[in-house]
Amino acid sequence: MTDPLSRTLADLEMSGVFYAVSELAAPWGIEMPPLPGTIVFHLVTRGRMVCTVGDTVTEVQPGVVLLVPHGRGHAIADAADSALTPLFSLPRTEVGKRYERIVVPGSGQVTELVCGAVSFSGLAASRLMSGLPAVLEVGEGLDPGWVAAAFSLMAEESRHNRPGSDAVTARIADVLVIHAVRAWLRQSPGSGWVSALRDPRIGAALDAVHDDPGAPWTLITLADRAHLSRSAFAARFTTLLGEPPMSYVTAWRMDLAARLVREADLPLARVAEQVGYRSESSFNRAFRRAHGLTPGSYARRGTAFVDHVDLRAASG
Repeated sequence: MTDPLSRTLADLEMSGVFYAVSELAAPWGIEMPPLPGTIVFHLVTRGRMVCTVGDTVTEVQPGVVLLVPHGRGHAIADAADSALTPLFSLPRTEVGKRYERIVVPGSGQVTELVCGAVSFSGLAASRLMSGLPAVLEVGEGLDPGWVAAAFSLMAEESRHNRPGSDAVTARIADVLVIHAVRAWLRQSPGSGWVSALRDPRIGAALDAVHDDPGAPWTLITLADRAHLSRSAFAARFTTLLGEPPMSYVTAWRMDLAARLVREADLPLARVAEQVGYRSESSFNRAFRRAHGLTPGSYARRGTAFVDHVDLRAASG
């Protein structure tokens, strides 16, 4: 992986929306609701599972991490034709604030699952996540010994439900999700923003902007970083990212400004300076165009990459 991608992964901040450990006797089927702004993951620790996302049907065996990015609704079941029950209609036991146990009793083959939904924040989170496919199945590319140990530990915790099992299971699941995204980045040729980061010319310009967003960047100075003519740089940049270079610079600055306004205890003039604005009034105008709010209103709202996932609304 290139340095920019490594930094992107290091910058990702994961927040768990919910986690569930399930013991499901066949036949069983669960209708997963849409959860906008999240990645839903499924880890089979015992048995098998079929996941249907739109027209894509994936059979999942133990040792595979299945991600459903973009918060899409989907179905999981022991077989593709099994009847489905909405997730929030299943009887479940709340173990913690965001952690539940679901048991479907019966005499059929048992599947044990660890599932959950996570959201990400970070400057590049939305750009990176938008490049993920509708369904991401990762087995190859993950260290088999490490994955086997992780799955074994999660299975042990889910079966015995000891004190702290919810925290242990959630943290291992989080790490597996990050490993799955990293493995996809290694294996995939990538497109859009990921492809641009990997491009030796455009990646150099992006790296420069990310390292020093407050610098007085122009089309000429960015083209110099890429060792391309101005016209060749602009054409190549726009082809890879779908937006002109200076539009990207503004968007990146405004994303950083949003984080600083929300998290840093800095005067507004200092935030403006860090993202390349010498005038506080011009910064305010740019911020409002980008986020629809003044910096002060945005800070009070506490907006993140995913503002809030209302599980009660998702349950209908």
